[in-house]
Amino acid sequence: MTRVAVIGCGPSGMFFLHALALRRKRLEEDGDTAAIAGLPDVTCFERLASPGGLWRSDRNTANNVGEEKKEDETSQADSNKMYEGLWTNAPKEAIEFFDYTYDEHFGRAMPVYMPRQLILEYMMTRCTRNNPSLFHNVKFNTTVKSVIFDEDLGQFVIQTVNADGSSTESFFDKCIWAAGENGIPTIPKDTSWVLSMGGFKGVVVHSSKSGSNFDELVCGKKVLLIGDSYSAEDLTLQAIKLGVKNVDIISRSGEGICVQTGSWPNGCVRIYEEYELTSVTNDGRGVIVTSDTEGEAILNDIDTVICCTGYSPNTNMLDPSLVPASNWPCFEENNFEEYEMLKDWKMPKNSMSEVLGDIPLGKISQPGYVRHDIYRGQLMKNPNMMYFLERTDTPLLDMDIQAWLLLAYITGDLSLPSKDEMKKFNLLTLLEGYKNPSVRYDSEENYGEHWYSFAKKHEDHWSNDLSDERAKQLGRDHGDFNFRLLARDMQDVKYPTQIGTFSKLNEKGRSFVNLGVGSDNARTCLNKDSPDASWRTFRDEKNPSKYCSIMTGTRAAPLKCRWLDLNGCSVDEIVDAVKPSESYARSPLNSAIEANVLKSTILGPVTKSYDASVDNPCDFIHSNDN
Repeated sequence: MTRVAVIGCGPSGMFFLHALALRRKRLEEDGDTAAIAGLPDVTCFERLASPGGLWRSDRNTANNVGEEKKEDETSQADSNKMYEGLWTNAPKEAIEFFDYTYDEHFGRAMPVYMPRQLILEYMMTRCTRNNPSLFHNVKFNTTVKSVIFDEDLGQFVIQTVNADGSSTESFFDKCIWAAGENGIPTIPKDTSWVLSMGGFKGVVVHSSKSGSNFDELVCGKKVLLIGDSYSAEDLTLQAIKLGVKNVDIISRSGEGICVQTGSWPNGCVRIYEEYELTSVTNDGRGVIVTSDTEGEAILNDIDTVICCTGYSPNTNMLDPSLVPASNWPCFEENNFEEYEMLKDWKMPKNSMSEVLGDIPLGKISQPGYVRHDIYRGQLMKNPNMMYFLERTDTPLLDMDIQAWLLLAYITGDLSLPSKDEMKKFNLLTLLEGYKNPSVRYDSEENYGEHWYSFAKKHEDHWSNDLSDERAKQLGRDHGDFNFRLLARDMQDVKYPTQIGTFSKLNEKGRSFVNLGVGSDNARTCLNKDSPDASWRTFRDEKNPSKYCSIMTGTRAAPLKCRWLDLNGCSVDEIVDAVKPSESYARSPLNSAIEANVLKSTILGPVTKSYDASVDNPCDFIHSNDN
């Protein structure tokens, strides 16, 4: 029996255990004792007291304002939880699972965007409702201190420390890193240096540590957010809800989600595009931000600085030989250059070709969707070391599919190709992505520099106008590639929901893409001159029913009131009790899904399933009416 260690019981670890449980249940129902005997023996290690990982929130572990806390393993575990009150930034329909729908869980139509805690409860129930003991054998309150691969034994040697301080040494045939790429909060050294050496007198925290005392950090305060990511977007909206005086956002790239937002409630948000923090002023109470083109701006009387500057993956427990050589999450040297195919590659004609021309390939930063030394989650130099990776903009669905994929390789349903074949697979995946202008822009230096330069010189070009249909199509094409990546894996592992192939998405796949486009439109179409600009956010959808479940066809419900006026995060506090069948159209596929989906929840031959090629009956409305 193959012994497998799983490091982490956040969504990735949870989904792997769930995929294994589904497979076991199906084999038991079929009486396939030989296949059951071939299932792996899995041990999951989690340093926290319960599953959920970053999705957990704990009111009792947040630091007091201004309090310093040592960054040891325990404090890091406590701080790496989602801040209180977090809501999703993407439509919930993109993270609904085939074997447990929102209708089943909530019993009513739900809003497009939902609180963190409700999504976590949904994921947890999905994993345990048919297997209440799923987490009983997880080793909680256990920290993995070291992982090495013993070449002589052909096994992993894993050292762990238990809650009582005792140490344990265990041996495994395979090791899955499921600790999440948001493992260690990071603040750029230049930012820390400017604030500390300049004697800034306000409070400085990473977004992950704002915790349950967030109201103390922002209520009636002047707040500076460094970074323009989704966490900055959500914290800005939470701050406005809690009565912040004003929020300044520094966007170094000028391209983040905050920059794309057309309007913010109360008119109290200023965004400094392509600025950097350069010094502290006003006797430690203000800061100076600088732009190469606009010069300096002085921001006075700043009370709180929140660094929305991301994370790095925590691979500290792994021996260096087991960590990807790509200097995760990006690398300086172009490790794809060794392939002859790159020398003669030319980008196919596309909507940007006329203005950019043929740009030769330059240095390639590590694209998120493919790693040069990892093949479908397996470290190429030692495929027994496996990784869950955030490859797309729908990480939860992605993780569930990857759980099936890794399990397929562990059980032998999928065979590992030769190293040369792995390299070719990765290269072809890279180049397929580079057919798309926005995908290539994200990670290829030459193309990115040319496009950036063009955009600065031609600010009136349609590609700079996110409301232009051609710009929307660029985003749609980007999404299409992301979901074709998932479709390939779903097809290979016989995932119960099929969204097409790597070549072409079916209607379900296109519906997934449209969800993302609709969410982007909800931001860009916000108008500061609109009569409702003082309160409307992208979560206040004017027509939520245009979003509908790809699994059931149930259309989204409106929020109970304006998002800013919501006082809680429970189901009853955010939405009225209207059953899906009473007011919201449902898919005629529903009965087929309910009848067959549980018979399809196992890798291997599928005897019967619903027809995944049938069009999704919920037509997504592309309009500016959000």
